Amino acid sequence: MAKYNLEETKILLRQIWAFMLMALYGIGIFQERWISQQAEAVQSVESILPDVAKVFFFGLIFVSFLIDIVEMREDRNKAYQFLFLSLIAGGLSATISAAQYHVLAGVLG
Repeated sequence: MAKYNLEETKILLRQIWAFMLMALYGIGIFQERWISQQAEAVQSVESILPDVAKVFFFGLIFVSFLIDIVEMREDRNKAYQFLFLSLIAGGLSATISAAQYHVLAGVLG
Protein backbone atom coordinates (compact mmCIF):
# COMPACT_ATOMS: atom_id res chain seq x y z
CA MET A 1 0.00 0.00 0.00
CA ALA A 2 2.81 2.46 0.84
CA LYS A 3 4.60 1.62 -2.42
CA TYR A 4 1.44 2.44 -4.40
CA ASN A 5 1.05 5.82 -2.67
CA LEU A 6 4.72 6.60 -3.27
CA GLU A 7 4.36 5.91 -7.01
CA GLU A 8 1.24 8.09 -7.21
CA THR A 9 3.05 10.87 -5.39
CA LYS A 10 5.99 10.70 -7.79
CA ILE A 11 3.68 10.82 -10.81
CA LEU A 12 1.73 13.78 -9.44
CA LEU A 13 4.85 15.74 -8.53
CA ARG A 14 6.42 15.10 -11.94
CA GLN A 15 3.24 16.31 -13.65
CA ILE A 16 3.27 19.49 -11.57
CA TRP A 17 6.99 19.92 -12.34
CA ALA A 18 6.39 19.56 -16.08
CA PHE A 19 3.47 22.01 -15.99
CA MET A 20 5.52 24.59 -14.13
CA LEU A 21 8.43 24.20 -16.55
CA MET A 22 6.09 24.65 -19.53
CA ALA A 23 4.57 27.72 -17.88
CA LEU A 24 8.04 29.15 -17.30
CA TYR A 25 8.95 28.70 -20.97
CA GLY A 26 5.59 30.16 -22.05
CA ILE A 27 6.12 33.23 -19.90
CA GLY A 28 9.56 33.63 -21.47
CA ILE A 29 8.04 33.59 -24.96
CA PHE A 30 5.37 36.14 -24.01
CA GLN A 31 7.98 38.32 -22.36
CA GLU A 32 10.20 38.26 -25.47
CA ARG A 33 7.20 39.08 -27.65
CA TRP A 34 6.34 41.99 -25.38
CA ILE A 35 9.92 43.28 -25.50
CA SER A 36 10.00 43.00 -29.30
CA GLN A 37 6.74 44.90 -29.67
CA GLN A 38 7.83 47.50 -27.14
CA ALA A 39 10.99 48.21 -29.15
CA GLU A 40 8.89 48.89 -32.24
CA ALA A 41 6.32 51.11 -30.55
CA VAL A 42 8.06 52.94 -27.73
CA GLN A 43 5.93 52.54 -24.65
CA SER A 44 6.75 52.77 -20.98
CA VAL A 45 4.49 50.04 -19.67
CA GLU A 46 5.65 47.94 -16.73
CA SER A 47 5.38 44.22 -17.24
CA ILE A 48 4.63 41.81 -14.46
CA LEU A 49 5.92 38.88 -16.49
CA PRO A 50 9.41 38.86 -14.89
CA ASP A 51 7.82 38.66 -11.45
CA VAL A 52 5.51 35.84 -12.52
CA ALA A 53 8.51 34.03 -14.03
CA LYS A 54 10.35 34.32 -10.72
CA VAL A 55 7.38 32.83 -8.86
CA PHE A 56 7.21 29.90 -11.30
CA PHE A 57 10.98 29.39 -11.11
CA PHE A 58 11.02 29.18 -7.32
CA GLY A 59 7.92 26.98 -7.41
CA LEU A 60 9.75 24.73 -9.85
CA ILE A 61 12.72 24.54 -7.48
CA PHE A 62 10.42 23.71 -4.55
CA VAL A 63 8.60 20.96 -6.46
CA SER A 64 11.91 19.49 -7.63
CA PHE A 65 13.10 19.44 -4.02
CA LEU A 66 9.94 17.53 -3.05
CA ILE A 67 10.53 15.08 -5.91
CA ASP A 68 14.08 14.54 -4.70
CA ILE A 69 12.87 13.85 -1.18
CA VAL A 70 10.46 11.20 -2.49
CA GLU A 71 13.17 9.71 -4.74
CA MET A 72 15.64 9.56 -1.84
CA ARG A 73 13.23 7.37 0.11
CA GLU A 74 13.74 4.67 -2.53
CA ASP A 75 17.36 5.20 -3.52
CA ARG A 76 19.82 7.56 -1.86
CA ASN A 77 21.97 7.70 -5.00
CA LYS A 78 19.22 9.68 -6.77
CA ALA A 79 19.61 12.63 -4.43
CA TYR A 80 19.11 16.10 -5.89
CA GLN A 81 18.90 15.07 -9.55
CA PHE A 82 15.65 16.96 -10.18
CA LEU A 83 16.92 19.97 -8.27
CA PHE A 84 20.00 20.16 -10.50
CA LEU A 85 17.86 19.62 -13.61
CA SER A 86 15.49 22.38 -12.50
CA LEU A 87 18.33 24.81 -11.93
CA ILE A 88 19.66 24.17 -15.44
CA ALA A 89 16.31 24.05 -17.28
CA GLY A 90 14.75 26.90 -15.30
CA GLY A 91 17.83 29.08 -15.42
CA LEU A 92 18.11 28.80 -19.18
CA SER A 93 14.36 29.12 -19.80
CA ALA A 94 14.47 32.83 -20.66
CA THR A 95 17.32 32.39 -23.12
CA ILE A 96 15.85 29.31 -24.80
CA SER A 97 12.32 30.71 -25.01
CA ALA A 98 13.63 33.99 -26.47
CA ALA A 99 15.53 32.05 -29.13
CA GLN A 100 12.44 29.96 -29.85
CA TYR A 101 10.33 33.10 -30.24
CA HIS A 102 12.77 34.66 -32.71
CA VAL A 103 12.99 31.45 -34.75
CA LEU A 104 9.20 31.07 -34.85
CA ALA A 105 8.72 34.76 -35.65
CA GLY A 106 11.20 34.45 -38.52
CA VAL A 107 9.58 31.30 -39.88
CA LEU A 108 5.96 32.36 -39.47
CA GLY A 109 6.53 36.00 -40.35
